[in-house]
Amino acid sequence: MNAFSVLPAKTRLLGFAFSASMGITLAFSFLPSVHGFFSWVGTLFPNQAILNSKFFEMSLFTFFSALLYLTLPNRSQRHELRSEKMGTVIPSFFIPILIALVFGWVQRGRLMNASTDKFQDLFWFTICIPMGEELIFRGWLWAILKSLFKSQFFTLTNPLPSEWVYSSFAFSLWHLQNLGHVSLGFLVFQLVYSLLTGLWLGYLRWTTGKIITSTLAHALINLAASLPMLL
Repeated sequence: MNAFSVLPAKTRLLGFAFSASMGITLAFSFLPSVHGFFSWVGTLFPNQAILNSKFFEMSLFTFFSALLYLTLPNRSQRHELRSEKMGTVIPSFFIPILIALVFGWVQRGRLMNASTDKFQDLFWFTICIPMGEELIFRGWLWAILKSLFKSQFFTLTNPLPSEWVYSSFAFSLWHLQNLGHVSLGFLVFQLVYSLLTGLWLGYLRWTTGKIITSTLAHALINLAASLPMLL
C-alpha cells in the first residue's frame, strides 16, 4: 500500500457505518454514564459540598474524555509531526467565529434560558465541551480511525485522510443526543452545522498535528456563540 492509496468504495461505506455507530453510541451513552457516575458518587458521599456543585458534574465530562484519550497506547498515536505552525491556520478562524457569533445572537433567547446561571453555562460551553469533545473526536476516535485506515486517503483530489472525514461524521451524529430536547428543525440544522464545524476542526488537527489547535478553535467558536447571553 503506497502513501497515496484511496479507500475502495466498499471500505469507504464501511468507514461511514463504523463512524456512524461510534457517533450514535457515544451520543446516547457517554454523557448519561457520566451523570450516572456523578449520582453514584453522590450516594457514597452525600454530605460533601462539592458534589452539590454543577461545576463538578460538568468537569467530570472533561475528566472522562481525558481518560478515554489516555487509553491510546502511546504518545505517537496522540500527536503527529506536521510542518504547519499554528500561526498559519489562524486566518481560517475568522469566518467560523463570525458565524458562531451571528448564531449566538439569533439563538440568544434559547441560550439564556439554558439555566439560571449564565457563568455556569459559559463554563460548560467554552471549557468543558471543547476540551471533552476534542479529546474524544479529534483525539481518541481520530487515532482509532487512523489505525484502521492506515495511510489510505478518502480522496486523491486534495488528498485528505480518512480519519478527517469519518471523525467529523461521528462528531455530527454525536449531537443526536439532543433528540427530544430541541425541535426537529433545529436538530437537523445542528447536525449539518456540527458536520461543517467538525471538518474545519479536523483540518486544524491534521495540518498542525496537535489536538490543542482544534481545542482552542473549538473554545473560541463556542465563546463567540455564548457571548450574547452575557450581554
